[in-house]
Amino acid sequence: MSKIQVILVARTLVLALLLNFVKAQNVRDDGLCGPGNLSPNGGPAECEHIPPFPTCCQKNGHCGWDCDGVSTGGSRPASAPAPAFVAALAPAPVRKPVQPTFTSNGVFRPDGKCGTEYPLEDGTIAECDPNSEYFCCSAFGFCGNTQEHCYCETCVNYRPINLSGKVRSDRRCGDEFPLDDGTPSECDGTSPNHCCSKFGYCGPGPDHCDCPGCVDFRSGSGIEVQLVEGRVRTDRRCGASFPLDDGLPSECDGSSANPCCSKWGYCGPGDEHCACDTCMDYRTEVDKGKDWEGTWRKDRRCGEEFPLPDGSGPTECNPDSDNFCCSKWGFCGGDDEHCGCPQCVNYRNKK
Repeated sequence: MSKIQVILVARTLVLALLLNFVKAQNVRDDGLCGPGNLSPNGGPAECEHIPPFPTCCQKNGHCGWDCDGVSTGGSRPASAPAPAFVAALAPAPVRKPVQPTFTSNGVFRPDGKCGTEYPLEDGTIAECDPNSEYFCCSAFGFCGNTQEHCYCETCVNYRPINLSGKVRSDRRCGDEFPLDDGTPSECDGTSPNHCCSKFGYCGPGPDHCDCPGCVDFRSGSGIEVQLVEGRVRTDRRCGASFPLDDGLPSECDGSSANPCCSKWGYCGPGDEHCACDTCMDYRTEVDKGKDWEGTWRKDRRCGEEFPLPDGSGPTECNPDSDNFCCSKWGFCGGDDEHCGCPQCVNYRNKK
């Protein structure tokens, strides 16, 4: 390369830097534009170009992507003409991957808000631009592309749904999101989102794989977690308000950690589930005996309100433990509240 060519290339680079600097002085940091919003150089603010889409000054003085009928003046970076021989020396342009274009009806706002709470001037519900990076409308009415924008219960994804076999690109699944043939959409059992939750989302973990009604696709076929095992529901609900297929009340597993059905229809332990007037205790005598050690209960309850299994007397406290006194409230403990009241019983003194 000759000395003259080197000088011309250097001048071209300097000119490009100057143009970029001038361009930066014409753009505001807050996204405002137009004659009513001055740029740092004192002239009307322009809009910064965000490839590959045009960026235009909207009628409301904000930069946006809706350029239909809007002048794009100043929204695209101007290219400076270069000497012919410099262009010949320049390297071939790098071709960027072409971003797919999605069909849009154009009903979106330049401020990035969307949904029923942010309609257009004519009352039309605002959407999100499927060709932008913010193509989902969140539950709070903002366009974006995160989990919060695309995958909540009321989120809307404005890009079309693609299918890979029976798996949807938006992670929805189940009966409420059927395929064209009417069968439920599925999850990819080899992916991180291998189970379909009862809310119709593919994902990992107990909320997607272990809940009643969840479907696990890791085996290659969908295996649904059953709600009822025998006469016991896996969600701990019980009683007449939660009947089985034969119409009889669902029950609790008397040999489990939740052996009794409370008046509220939940299987659980303790007196709130086992000792109320309408509670149902599904424990056998052998099961009940597991809650006792001699004449004291494992849950620290004691006194006449908690009689021994054979009814021969009140439940006591373990005299060789730290909770050797029965309080007036029917709890075993070791401080003055349990040992010092007139109604308290100290079982160390009875040894």
